[in-house]
Amino acid sequence: MESADVVIAGGGIMGCALAYQLARRKVDVVLLERETLGSQSTGKCAGGVRQQFSTEPNVRLQRMSVKMLEAFEQDTGHPADFHQIGYLFLFTQPQQVEDFRHNMDMWHRVGLTEARWVDPAEAAKMVPILNVDDVIGCTFCPTDGIASPNDVTSGYVSAARGLGARLKERVEVTGIDVASGRVQGVRTSAGDIATRMIVNCAGAWAASIGRLAGLEIPVLPYRRHIAVTGTFPALPRTTPMTVDFRTSLYFHPEGDGVLIGMSDRAEPSGFVTDVNWEFL
Repeated sequence: MESADVVIAGGGIMGCALAYQLARRKVDVVLLERETLGSQSTGKCAGGVRQQFSTEPNVRLQRMSVKMLEAFEQDTGHPADFHQIGYLFLFTQPQQVEDFRHNMDMWHRVGLTEARWVDPAEAAKMVPILNVDDVIGCTFCPTDGIASPNDVTSGYVSAARGLGARLKERVEVTGIDVASGRVQGVRTSAGDIATRMIVNCAGAWAASIGRLAGLEIPVLPYRRHIAVTGTFPALPRTTPMTVDFRTSLYFHPEGDGVLIGMSDRAEPSGFVTDVNWEFL
């Protein structure tokens, strides 16, 4: 029977990053992905990298992530296509401004001192296509930006395998053996693996993996829509990731065009992945 110190369930960017970090620390690790590596949520995301969060742990974690992306090519030998074009949040309601005043105080306290307030006039200069008639305030952090989910995932995969990690595609976790409250092994579509630890990196499918071990994990999947335009010269390539906080609509440069995304907050959770053209 195959064995490992750690088994990782899920081969998106989180699972592949963890496999690399464990392998570089000499941990014997096996990663299992039921489809292909980076093909699910990771392969469909907008690639945003931000530190402007409302909770201190998230801000501290993302500050570490930015440092890792800045050193990614040096550490792994592969590019991350990381562009620190910044994140610009637009606020149209007084309560949003009040909430982010508290956030700004916290950001500065934990070291994110480059984050700052931007007035509507400056926002219009930063993003000339904006209509700022109803904007009453903005926050901007220049060290935020965008990275390539595919490049980062591929870099972690190659580096992890180079360090001896076993990353397996089209292998599904079908069961988790637990005795006396401890993991004893993992059952898969390709055979059993003896291990004392499994890390759930299944993202939107995390709840399903949890149930295999008798746990209820409060993670629900929601559909997100992304559209990419053709050539769009009115938006310079240095334009920041811009987010309308009220509607959740966001956009950023993508190639010669623009990537635009938004979620339907009225839509219930589910694994629907087709396009809702009526919503768009």
